[in-house]
Amino acid sequence: MTTTSAQPTAARKGLEITTVFFAATTAALTAGIVAALFHAQALAIVGAGGATFGVAFGIGMKVFEHLSHNN
Repeated sequence: MTTTSAQPTAARKGLEITTVFFAATTAALTAGIVAALFHAQALAIVGAGGATFGVAFGIGMKVFEHLSHNN
């Protein structure tokens, strides 16, 4: 007996995209806060947060692209 998997609904895709976005922003803010706690210079704080956000956002865009192509 075989089972078929249902395609994700639009609501689920939206939820997944929103989750990735909030994860990216949370990671960026966390990196900034950690750098501030260690009394890093302002440039290091901005750089850590920006780099983390950039990586996470790039991954999020790949997930969005993958979900869009599977529709």
